[in-house]
Amino acid sequence: MSTDNKTFEESLKELESISAKLESQDLPLDEAIDLFERGIKLSKECALKLESAKQKIELITSDGSSVHD
Repeated sequence: MSTDNKTFEESLKELESISAKLESQDLPLDEAIDLFERGIKLSKECALKLESAKQKIELITSDGSSVHD
């Protein structure tokens, strides 16, 4: 679903940057709305990536096998 194939960490960093801009700057309404929209998109992408990671971890830990070096 990600349109720009950013890593979770890159998306989170951009989301934090957007949040800081929205909180600290007196932005024109149109720019604030654009940033908010981008932030919502990034938030959804991060949530999907976290859910995917959670499912992988659950699969690894619930299949009865253990990882040994």
